[in-house]
Amino acid sequence: MKPLVSILIPTFNRPDFFEQALRSAMVQTYPNIEVIVSDNSTNKLTEQIVARYQAMPRGSVIRYYHNPENIGPIANQQRILKLAQGEFINYLNDDDLFHPRKIEKMMYYFLTRPDVVLVTSQRRVIDAKGNRVYVPPLGTFKQLYPRDTIVGGRKLTRLMLSTQTNFIGEPTTALFRRRALTEPFGVLGGKQVFFAVDMASWFNLMTHGNAVYMVQPLSYLRFHSEQLSQNEYAQKVAKMDYKVFERFAQMHGYK
Repeated sequence: MKPLVSILIPTFNRPDFFEQALRSAMVQTYPNIEVIVSDNSTNKLTEQIVARYQAMPRGSVIRYYHNPENIGPIANQQRILKLAQGEFINYLNDDDLFHPRKIEKMMYYFLTRPDVVLVTSQRRVIDAKGNRVYVPPLGTFKQLYPRDTIVGGRKLTRLMLSTQTNFIGEPTTALFRRRALTEPFGVLGGKQVFFAVDMASWFNLMTHGNAVYMVQPLSYLRFHSEQLSQNEYAQKVAKMDYKVFERFAQMHGYK
């Protein structure tokens, strides 16, 4: 049997978006998955959706947990990882989507390259209604390579640090080898990151091996008004992370 992949969906009061995300996880062509939902919601709507999907074919792969109180997005990301049983992990933000063959295509590299700790790809952007949004190929959306490329973890980390750009993408985008993540999700060098949570963990992972960059878009990032990154305080919080990344760069010889 192929290795178990855990798809982790932390969620909070977004039942409509959540159902679309869950559906995209359930139609994955890779045969051995578990889907874990950790719910911060203040109502039963998400739980009811999960119950419907659990009653469907393949529904037994879903495990649902409701937090007694809203523990916040970072604590929820960290809690759900502890609940996972898979050797490989892919977060799925509750407002994003997977390509149906995402896990299958990415697992090819893990099954053939033991030095790989993380696989990412280009992604598409959609709006609240699921319509494609054109985004210029700049910054985090820049295509790094003309074809699928295995890149040294240190080389990609240096590029991301020097440009202050997350070329790997959001939690939804990357599939990673669980044992290579040596700190809780979003923690780097023992320090909690509060905005670039995903980038902190990508750096942690890439200290232990190589990454794969795939050119085919295998996930869909949703832009909408309720995103945490669109919050007016987001950039203020981001400034709090600077010293954590600066310290990491110095400790690992990037400066």
